[in-house]
Amino acid sequence: MIYPHWLQALARADFLKSVGLYVTRDRLFLVRMRKDFFRLSVVEEEVREVILGEDVTLRGQALSQALRSLLPHFDPAKDPLYICFSPDQAIGVQLYLPQVAEENLQQVLEYEIERYLPFRRGEVYYDFLPMGRRGDKVGLFLFAVPKMILDEILDTLSAFGIRPRGVETTATALSNYLLFSTGGITSPALVLGGQGQGWEMIGLNAKPNGWRKEPELLFTHWLPQADWIQGPGREIFHGCLRESPKLFGWGYNQDFLLSVKGESLHVEDLLALGKERLGRDKGMAHPFILPAVGAALRGLRETTFPVNLLPGAGEKREGQLLSWLNTGLAIILLLGLIVWGGSHPVKDEIRLRQLQRENQKLGPSLESLRREDEVLSRMRKEISFLSGQSGSREEILHILDELSRIIPNSAYLSNLRYREGTVEFQGSAESASNLIPLLERSSVFKNVAFNAPSNRGRDNRETFSLKAEMERPEEKAAKP
Repeated sequence: MIYPHWLQALARADFLKSVGLYVTRDRLFLVRMRKDFFRLSVVEEEVREVILGEDVTLRGQALSQALRSLLPHFDPAKDPLYICFSPDQAIGVQLYLPQVAEENLQQVLEYEIERYLPFRRGEVYYDFLPMGRRGDKVGLFLFAVPKMILDEILDTLSAFGIRPRGVETTATALSNYLLFSTGGITSPALVLGGQGQGWEMIGLNAKPNGWRKEPELLFTHWLPQADWIQGPGREIFHGCLRESPKLFGWGYNQDFLLSVKGESLHVEDLLALGKERLGRDKGMAHPFILPAVGAALRGLRETTFPVNLLPGAGEKREGQLLSWLNTGLAIILLLGLIVWGGSHPVKDEIRLRQLQRENQKLGPSLESLRREDEVLSRMRKEISFLSGQSGSREEILHILDELSRIIPNSAYLSNLRYREGTVEFQGSAESASNLIPLLERSSVFKNVAFNAPSNRGRDNRETFSLKAEMERPEEKAAKP
């Protein structure tokens, strides 16, 4: 998942201490760093020489003495230690496996590792960094260090009660240092430099990942100086320049450029970039301290490439663990979300009660308006009825006049309905059947008949419902 930069920075905020130890064949470079929420600083740096010798016992004693002299400069119980090995003591191999191996890279690599390394499976500690798909293959970087070399350091540290948290090579340590110092990259970058009898070249690029670009490790090459000067190293270097990368240097990078005929190239100093990012005018005087800083950044949760060659580390990544500060921030955020989410029903209930009180105040006025509206509707209906009857007013008056003339005084009409040339009568009479001949003889009515059966009540009068049609003028003229 892709998170905004400010959210990633907030997730890394903490109060931490970390120690980085860069191990070469003849020297130890130690740096102690501290993070105060967002601000990082180098507290102390030390360099110790280790006497080289063919005798394993003498070298172990020299290594033990060098580490013992470094103990006063950090607290093994409180300061986590991260180790970085020089490239001449480790192995970095770029592999491409079939896509079917993507879901089980760990198992496939464990089975196939002897095909890619000049060691048996039980003679090395290793870890890998996935590179994603490359065409129909799956790419990964395999990093390994011989057990003989790493066990020597681990056993010596164990004698002092020190258990390191992580082990890596300069390929990832310097890459993490570069990304930290520059704040990230948006184009190809090349890290040049080294020490002793060999030089190293590390390539990085920014690959698209959604709407952002994420850094990726492209390659890492370490060769003795002679191979860079006369052998294939020069071709490798000039082949990398075809992508027009941005160059960064550390250590003896000027000697490296002279050896490959690239002295005219502009190279940014990684040491100066680190000082600028850390805000230090003093300290970090030794250029070979940079891999130790890159290793220490892992303990400060400021790294991008998680590789750990430590035995038993497996897939556990320190950078993925939540610190107490992040846990506290997460709890505060969760409580804030709960309060924020719970406030909406409370606000809705308060608003509902306010509306109910306002409705109660408006109730009498609304009821009065409702009654006035009913009266108005009834009057509109009456007006509409009277307006509709205006055209047939003469016929109605003629019907009423005729009925008053022919209906006997003993008969009463209770209801009269006129609709489209048809008249309906309801009322009561002593004999309802006697009314039909009277109406038939009239020049106004025709086809007179009962509309419903008549009933005789207790008063000896019949209630009737009659229906008759109106005589048209042309029909009246046709009668003899």
